[in-house]
Amino acid sequence: MNLKKELYTIFEKPRKHEYGVLIQSLIFLNIAISIVVMFLQTEKNLSEYFDILKIVNMINVLLFTLEYILRVYSVGFNPKVKRINYMSRPMMVIDLIAILPFYLTFFNIDFGFLRALRILRIFKLFRLAKFAEFDGLILSLLKDKKEEFIFIVVTLLVLVVTITPLVYYFEKDAQPEIFTSMGTTMWWAIITFTTVGYGDMYPVTLMGRILTTFVSFLGIAFYAIPGSIFTSALLEKINDKKQRKLEEKQREERQREKAKEIKKENTEL
Repeated sequence: MNLKKELYTIFEKPRKHEYGVLIQSLIFLNIAISIVVMFLQTEKNLSEYFDILKIVNMINVLLFTLEYILRVYSVGFNPKVKRINYMSRPMMVIDLIAILPFYLTFFNIDFGFLRALRILRIFKLFRLAKFAEFDGLILSLLKDKKEEFIFIVVTLLVLVVTITPLVYYFEKDAQPEIFTSMGTTMWWAIITFTTVGYGDMYPVTLMGRILTTFVSFLGIAFYAIPGSIFTSALLEKINDKKQRKLEEKQREERQREKAKEIKKENTEL
């Protein structure tokens, strides 16, 4: 038995291995458990169970580490893929970052944001074939529509940079403690454009309110435009994909029918 081949098939082509789907399911179960444990460890009323949760988290990390090592080891079966290139892939980097905080604690490096990086484990779910397929679809969509999206982003940046100084100069005398600089005013412009409007900053002058109304309407419009582009392009991609699958299925059926006819003719002869 070729261990590298078996492991490579399990991790990269699970449906082609007898135990591939089962092992993948266990990996995803481990991900779900680790995320639940991470949330439970912040519940102070569960402090009496923290030791148990800590042990469960340790087991999670050891399993993730084993998976990472075996993935790196098994890729050696494919001569077309270099280990260093494989390890630098986004999903492998996420795998490494997901387990790194645990091992850094052994060196007394225990920043809060490092523990928060454990949530990146949930991105391992994108290893599922269906998710990976959808991920490729989104990347293809963004590639096809990149010019439209770039235009919208640049337009929004221009509008934000244009509106910011105008509102600042209208409001800085009326509210000097709130509109303290163009930097803080840009925060107001961004949350207004995105139609969030936290209420922590808002103009009180007439011209400031007129500009706020203008910006709010623009924000709604510019949110609708990329949304419609994305939705229509996504539906188009999905329909094209379904059409290709249908054509492929019909082609396979024709080939099978043709093979049956040839077999029948040979039998009669």
